[in-house]
Amino acid sequence: MKRYFSTILVLSFLLIFFSSFTAFIFSSQPPQGSTGAANVYCTQCHSGALNSAGGNVEVTGLPDAGYTAGVTYTFSLINTHSVANRRRWGFSIEARNASNQVVGVFSTTNANAAINGNELSHLSAISTGLQASFTYNNLKWTAPANPGVADQSITFYFVGLAADGGGSSGGDFTYSSTKSITLLQATTYTFTGNGNWNNPANWSNNSMPPAILTGKDVIIIDPPAGSECILNVIQRVESGATFTVRAAKQFKIIGDLIIN
Repeated sequence: MKRYFSTILVLSFLLIFFSSFTAFIFSSQPPQGSTGAANVYCTQCHSGALNSAGGNVEVTGLPDAGYTAGVTYTFSLINTHSVANRRRWGFSIEARNASNQVVGVFSTTNANAAINGNELSHLSAISTGLQASFTYNNLKWTAPANPGVADQSITFYFVGLAADGGGSSGGDFTYSSTKSITLLQATTYTFTGNGNWNNPANWSNNSMPPAILTGKDVIIIDPPAGSECILNVIQRVESGATFTVRAAKQFKIIGDLIIN
């Protein structure tokens, strides 16, 4: 009986030890593949039901209006719990295209985050006083330089961990979410009238270009014979965008044209 009781004590100790050891290891950097992209979450190691207790996780800064090829976006990930009783905060995020392939490149200048395989995750999970939320800032994702068909739509899978800081995997809460973005489609702006740039009537479909042309957008100067296009404002054309004056067309600059 005494030996049996001793065995139970040893097993209980080992269970507590390995639980605490696992929590310590994962507070440094979590295992890959727990973002929810494959329906696997932090709950495989941490106790608690997924998305319970009224909390959530979200990202801000990724391009809601569509992404531009090759551009780096700086974003934040916000962990929120329903009660101000959390002490430690973790996260992981990955991006996949319509074919479920990893897409884009993550990076960061945040000392408490790092590349984790194809993911971006916490590195030495932040410890705080008792609070209800924490934000990881200065996270970055660079869009693919030459998007393929499957890259027209990209989904970010991410999880946030709101832990009690007790040194074990118990008493923690895992929140998950997704965010989808699409490739920003190129727009062509064609000058077909006569006179000033800033007159919408001089543009096809009354569609004037923005003051800063970005992405793969295109401006075409194509006034009728005997007419001219007068750039009377400041127009900036960023790298990747296109500015074309059709052959034998009249184009006069009295404002400023800046091509980067």
